[in-house]
Amino acid sequence: MKKLAFLVASSALLVACGDKDEANNVPDNAPVEQNQKQSTSNTTTTTVDAAFNFTHFDLDIEYVDNKSYEVSYENEANGAEVKIEDEVNNSVVQGNEATNTLIPIFESFTFDANTDPDTVIDEVLQKFGQPNNFISVEIDIQFADGTKKEYRRTQ
Repeated sequence: MKKLAFLVASSALLVACGDKDEANNVPDNAPVEQNQKQSTSNTTTTTVDAAFNFTHFDLDIEYVDNKSYEVSYENEANGAEVKIEDEVNNSVVQGNEATNTLIPIFESFTFDANTDPDTVIDEVLQKFGQPNNFISVEIDIQFADGTKKEYRRTQ
């Protein structure tokens, strides 16, 4: 009985704590992926004047000495999860604080799903202020129309 009480209390505590990556300050006009339960596909809601043109953005830059710079942004119907992990500068920013950093960068992007991959990579590195002395760059983007793109570069 004590074990059951402990499990229930632990579960309640975990639910109450929430996820540190959760952000509630995503712009109202940011595209949102909607998961449909009765369908095998996902739909996306967006407006003509959307803040930017994607629902998911993942960036992973690997540097020497096993250091990396990672960005994860997902805006889904049940909420947004946002995180920036910068091992080069030894920092982690999550949730609303990460959103505050990322939104101006995302809004400055000029590429779309049809842009040349090298142009996308160059723009992302430039807008994030990342040096070109990386080992590899991986960018995964799900655009507002549902198109998923992967961009890769190694040096």
